Parts: sequence; structure tokens; C-alpha cells
Amino acid sequence: MSVFHERLVKAIDASPVYAGNRAKLSRALGMSPNYVSTVLSTSANPNFDIAVRMAKELEVSLAFLAGTTDQSFDLSDLSKDGPMTDKALQFFDQIAGSLREAAVVRGQEPLIDDMMSNWYKYGRQLSGFNAMKDWFDLYRAPVASSDRLEVLRMGSNSLSSRTLGTSEVSALQFALDEVKDPALKSALLRSYKTAAQGEAVLSEEYLDVLAPGHAEKIRLDYLRLLLPVQRSDGSNAILSYSKPFR
Repeated sequence: MSVFHERLVKAIDASPVYAGNRAKLSRALGMSPNYVSTVLSTSANPNFDIAVRMAKELEVSLAFLAGTTDQSFDLSDLSKDGPMTDKALQFFDQIAGSLREAAVVRGQEPLIDDMMSNWYKYGRQLSGFNAMKDWFDLYRAPVASSDRLEVLRMGSNSLSSRTLGTSEVSALQFALDEVKDPALKSALLRSYKTAAQGEAVLSEEYLDVLAPGHAEKIRLDYLRLLLPVQRSDGSNAILSYSKPFR
């Protein structure tokens, strides 16, 4: 089967209108119901006019059917009046996602959406966050009997590192253990235990506390995302990513 015929099968199967129905596409082309099936089974090449109509019905570009590009959306459609098609919207979603991935790889601070996307994309594996490791902290996943949080690592650009002025794990661990606010410590532990049950926990947080070793109170408004992840050794951890409100 040629590239054209392979791409044609793929486009018919992916079409929300035709969903693999070759007879329906044949009728839309003004041909007999078995026309498309015959083209595919015999590897026959339709004339140019039919190929153009196929591309239009399937909302893909001729270049995609011909195999000269892997992008099925026809950019020339953007110059036309009227609402964007689902194909166009899907195209821009793909482009936006690729641009965001490239930005994060180059060191730009990730968004909450970036973190969630990676969590789903890589099946909750910590290894999927290597490009973002400087922006989050990692905790051992607490169990029901845990009475404190245990810090495993700090990201050099995480909110806690920027706030404390260091990415030394011992500094954050000391602050968590020694802070004189039982309600805060209890609420933190409860949130991490919830995440350890397998849930992503996104919350708006306000911090107004005197951290141990600091002369002035720390005051922060921020979004906090807790993601349960699995480390390479199979142990469970909680990825903690926080982004301050601007």
C-alpha cells in the first residue's frame, strides 16, 4: 500500500464525520458506495479532482495525503473567513503544546498546566519532569501514621528556595519541623497525605508566618500543586510546585 493509501485510511478513520465509513465518503464524493474501498483494495490512484475532494471532505491537506508533510491541517485554511474547524483548533493546541515544552526545556518557569500535562503524559513517573526539576520540591509520600513531612530534594528555582534563599534540603526541613504554628503544620501534612492517596491537589495558599531562623515574617499568596509521583526506584513521592500570584 502506497503512502497515499495509508494516509487515506488514517484520515478516514480519524474523521469525526466519516469515522472509518468508506461507503459514506464515497457517496459524499458523488461516487458509488464501494468506490473508496475499491481504491484502497486495488491501490488505484484517483484523479486530481477526486483527490482534492477527498482532502476537503476529510479536512486534511493534499500534502498530508501525498506524504510530503506529517501535518494534516492545511494552513491555507486560516486565510478563509468563518469559524475555525476542529482540525484548526487541534493544530493550534499541538503547536501551543510544543512551544510550551520547548520553553520549559530552555529554562522558562513552567505553568500549572505544564505540570499537569506531564503528569498525565508520563503516567505519574517522576522521570517525566526532568526538564522542570529546578522548579519544584520533592517530598517522601507520607503514610497515614506520618506525623511530619520529609523533604527529599529542593529545586534551585522553587518558590521555597527563593523564599528561604537556599536550596539546601536541611533548611526547608528545619523550617517545617520548627515552625511555631501547629495549625499550619497540620494543614500541610493533611494536604500531602491527600495527594499520597493518588490525587492531584491544587489549592490557593496564603502564608503569613515567622519561619525559624528568619527575622521577618514570610508573607506569600500562591498556587500550590501537589502531584503523587513514582521515583525510579519504585518508591512514592509528592512533587510540590508553587507559583506566586503576581
